[in-house]
Amino acid sequence: MPNVVKGSKQEKMVVVPYRPRQSLFFIVALLLGVPAAALGGFAYGYYQTMLTQQIEQADRQELDGLKVENSELLRQVAIFERSSVMDQRANEEVLSTISGLRDRVAQLEQDIVYYRQVVSEEVEDTGLIISQLDIDATTRPEIYRYKLVVRQQDADGDTYLTGHVNVNLVGRQDEALVIVPLREISEEQDQLDIRLRFKYFQNIEGELMLPEGFIPERVQIAAVETAPVEKNFDQDFSWVAEGE
Repeated sequence: MPNVVKGSKQEKMVVVPYRPRQSLFFIVALLLGVPAAALGGFAYGYYQTMLTQQIEQADRQELDGLKVENSELLRQVAIFERSSVMDQRANEEVLSTISGLRDRVAQLEQDIVYYRQVVSEEVEDTGLIISQLDIDATTRPEIYRYKLVVRQQDADGDTYLTGHVNVNLVGRQDEALVIVPLREISEEQDQLDIRLRFKYFQNIEGELMLPEGFIPERVQIAAVETAPVEKNFDQDFSWVAEGE
């Protein structure tokens, strides 16, 4: 029995079996585990770094794509704005051109009216005129002789005057106003528009028979000259019969 000092604390002793191989295993495991853990940590860190770089690269590519798309959209907006400005300018130019053309047309219309007045004044005293209209009574109260003379004023003797003349009687029949064409009451005329072609003058004459109950009031003459100048005129003559 071992010597024990009285009054001192006594510790219990545990006896364990001695296993040198087990201790060697733990030492080897410790030596291998630390590098493996370090290698695993490095691999995990490298993986995380590569993943982060890939994500950043994808984000940069997407950002670059968005920048390109935004630049293209801005370019299209600029094109549309320039096109809109050009269209607005073109519309303004077209409106200005139309306004100018309208003003020009209005001016030309005024010029035409002026020239027509000038020409009308110039031809008023030239060309076709009525020289004479005679109506003579006959022995029969309903039959009259007529003679219309038209001539070319300022005739040069070389130029033919061409055109036509229309002669109507205007009067009352049963209190109603009636217009009777000369063609219907004169056998010498077979056309409503009597043809004219002469150098100096042309006679239109014959006999007419008044319709029953018709009371003549005036003779209506409408003449058209087509050459050598263009001239139109309408003229009324009171019904005056010689010999009544």
